[in-house]
Order: sequence, then structure tokens, then C-alpha cells
Amino acid sequence: MSRILISGCGITFSGERPTWSKVLRIAGYDITDLSGPAISNQLILNQLLQELHCNKYDHVVCQLTSFGKLDVQLNDHNTWLKDNDSLRNFSYKGFWPSSHSTEQKVKQDFQKYLYSPKLEEQDTIFKLLLLQRLCKESNTRLHIIQGYDLPWTDPLIDKVDFDKSFNIYGWYKDSEHYASHDHSGKNTVPSKDFQIKLAKFIAEKYLKDVKTKLERFDG
Repeated sequence: MSRILISGCGITFSGERPTWSKVLRIAGYDITDLSGPAISNQLILNQLLQELHCNKYDHVVCQLTSFGKLDVQLNDHNTWLKDNDSLRNFSYKGFWPSSHSTEQKVKQDFQKYLYSPKLEEQDTIFKLLLLQRLCKESNTRLHIIQGYDLPWTDPLIDKVDFDKSFNIYGWYKDSEHYASHDHSGKNTVPSKDFQIKLAKFIAEKYLKDVKTKLERFDG
């Protein structure tokens, strides 16, 4: 059985909401899931790179998220920021996935004075190039999928092999499934029916393996 390593944001994270990664696991796929709720591309890619230096996989699925997110390593001095956020009041592996939240003044100041979109884009591209090279050297099939539409401006992105015209959330919003989307708590995780559809799409297009149990899922 193929070993599959995945990482992404809440679109992929198999937590409280049903996601395509959870569907694949239930259907019998050997999944190692490093995705997390609201995490940034920095953490998504760091986790994949670290894991690939430790273990061998047949497939890597990297689900990119939107730009502008911020993961904050928690300590005794900043935990109150997480605790006082009305939406992003949770942690993930010692980090506060503050995402795009600007409820706290310190986050407002960061976005206004310190955030550097060009550096974030470059950092993402360099890590994607490293991920691509690691997978090529280990004969691992790499599948990069945009969770959201990303406004690439650096031509270096053309050296990363993936479909830059496709993104999961855009497909979801154009589908019939979006009519039943749960908007509570500013949720952007697609509905269960769409996640089943997405799982089948990923299994067929990227993994080249549609298991019988997966075919039985309604979606």
C-alpha cells in the first residue's frame, strides 16, 4: 500500500469537521496527516520538509493556504493573545494559528507596519522548490494543490510544477455544494459532500488509486 504524506490548513485538517483527508483514511488509505487548523504556508511546508528528512513516502500532497497568515510560537508572554481572540482561541503543536485575525492591536500593528508580502511569497517559493527537489531525489510523487487562489507575482514560481490556475475553494464556491455551506464562526472549510467529491478527485487525479470503499461514499 502506498504511504501518503499530507499537509495543509483547515481545508485538509481532519479535526472536528469531515475533510478529504479523513475520507481517504476511512476508505483505507495509509495517510500521515500533518495539516492543522488555520496554519500558514510556513508551517505547512516546514512540517513536510522535516518529515521527509525522517521517513520515506510514495506520495506527498501539499495543500497551500492563503497568504497573510501568521503562526506564533506560544510562550508565557503571548498566550493571552490566543486566549483573548474570539475566533482563533486555540493552539496547534505549541503555536497560535492566528491566521488573518486582527482583533488584537499587536496583530493590527504587525499587518500595518511589519508584514512583508514579498518576503512571504519568496519564502513559500523557496520552500516549494526545496520540497520539489527532495521528492525528486527520493522518487516521491509530489502533488501541490492551492487551497485558495494565490496572487503569485514572482516569476520563480514557474519553476514549481503544479496547476496554478486551480484552487479548491474556487471550485467549491462554483459548485452546487456551496449552497449548503456552514458560515458559522467565519468557517471556510468546505461541506462534507464536497469533501467526499474532493477526496475522489485527489485519489483519481493524483494518487491514481480509487479504492472500492471510496467509491461507495456519496458525494
